[in-house]
Amino acid sequence: MKNETTPDKKLLNWYVPTAEFYSQVIDSLEDYSIFTMDEHLIINSWSSGSAKIFGYETRDIVGRHFSIIFSEEDKKEGVPKREIETANKEGRATDNRWHVKKDKSRFFASGLVFPLTGLKGEKMGYVKILRDLTEIKKTEEAAAKYLAELEELNTHNGQRGRKPG
Repeated sequence: MKNETTPDKKLLNWYVPTAEFYSQVIDSLEDYSIFTMDEHLIINSWSSGSAKIFGYETRDIVGRHFSIIFSEEDKKEGVPKREIETANKEGRATDNRWHVKKDKSRFFASGLVFPLTGLKGEKMGYVKILRDLTEIKKTEEAAAKYLAELEELNTHNGQRGRKPG
């Protein structure tokens, strides 16, 4: 008797996804920026989600160094370089930080970068995936500010109710 959770081998061999299929999947993920870089960190592919999040059209960003998405402060501190070094050493690097859009505005993102290797193990470049979490970050910051204000008010009210010595 066939196990209902085991896929039929015919079905597994029936459809082999193509590069076009994967490209369509990536472009359908508009809430995520997905882009690739060559081994010199030059951007060589740019998803529709990347265009939506960063504001750069593909023709405007391909051929540029990936450090363009980092703040000047992060560039001075070597963050882009450290991110790639970590990805090479550990197989991936994650980050939660502010990034820069084409219009120079900032947004908070959670992302990761990892090396791409060919079938023979050769390094082909990197892929970076990130998601804009600015609204969540702003909500967290507003909640923390509100909590601090409540604690201050509570401390102030507690001191006012005490009688001296």
